[in-house]
Amino acid sequence: MTHTLGRRVVPAAALALLASGLAGCGLLDGSSRVEKALEYLPAGTTSVTFVDRAKAGDDFGTALTVWDRAMDGAAFGDDDIEWEATGTGEGGLARVWRMKRDLDFDEVAEDLLDAGYERSGPDDRLVFHADLEKADPNGLVGGRYPAQLLDIALVPDESVILTGGDAEAAARASTDDADSLADEGAFGDLLDRAEDQDDLAYAAVSTQPLCGAGARTSPAQAEELSGDLGTPDAMALFVRPDQPVAAVRLFDGDGAEADEKALADYLEESAPRTGFDADLDVSRDGDVVEAEAPWSDRQQLVAAWARGEGPFACAAG
Repeated sequence: MTHTLGRRVVPAAALALLASGLAGCGLLDGSSRVEKALEYLPAGTTSVTFVDRAKAGDDFGTALTVWDRAMDGAAFGDDDIEWEATGTGEGGLARVWRMKRDLDFDEVAEDLLDAGYERSGPDDRLVFHADLEKADPNGLVGGRYPAQLLDIALVPDESVILTGGDAEAAARASTDDADSLADEGAFGDLLDRAEDQDDLAYAAVSTQPLCGAGARTSPAQAEELSGDLGTPDAMALFVRPDQPVAAVRLFDGDGAEADEKALADYLEESAPRTGFDADLDVSRDGDVVEAEAPWSDRQQLVAAWARGEGPFACAAG
């Protein structure tokens, strides 16, 4: 296992953009699928994961993948999804599915009513709700919709379905009746670090890093193992098919220079004690520390993201 340090050379224009810091926020114009996804998530969202089904293949599924067989009689399912974005923040969880254009949203609305959902909201965002008591012993509403989908919003003009506890807020953002995450611009600088946004199979971005909160060690052990690691203001994970996997640590101000060495030391000495074992090259580019892993370690890095381990470990702020 090796963890090497290096410096990346970037054009002056890119350095100028990074120098603007988090407050400047990169521009989000919806030109890529992942940026488009942010237009449907409500402002105040602090963490987002994104899956592009066409790019992901069998590597990454959606929230409906495990329910595919159970939803066989539903008006939509896993195979109808083009991409999925899941956001968590102040209002809870909101999930966005961009559906294939041939999905019949009138049929979906009728089937939700038939399954026992109740409808509200204007015609441009149809909101449906089912009480948990309507779920059968198998956890299905109407025998075909998972009980996790108690709140569903349809945005037919955008071929979008939203769900989650914050689904209605996401629906308002999607129809420009409330600020979206794209309006807020919080993830612009992170997404600027992705080599090719439209080639992303999986992406995760957060302005509230876990810093080991989901780790397989106790809080005391996590603190001991973190050593001299810094506390990034934001983090990201970018996975592109058959390309190196990038873990990004963004600092607003001082901290990146010391974190570069601390991260390399942590990955070499401490990370294996948490069960993380992957080869990464660590480099710094201004206020950004990046750890790059081979494509073969993609699943391990996705798991590390969920736990705040490996290249996503940090000192608790």
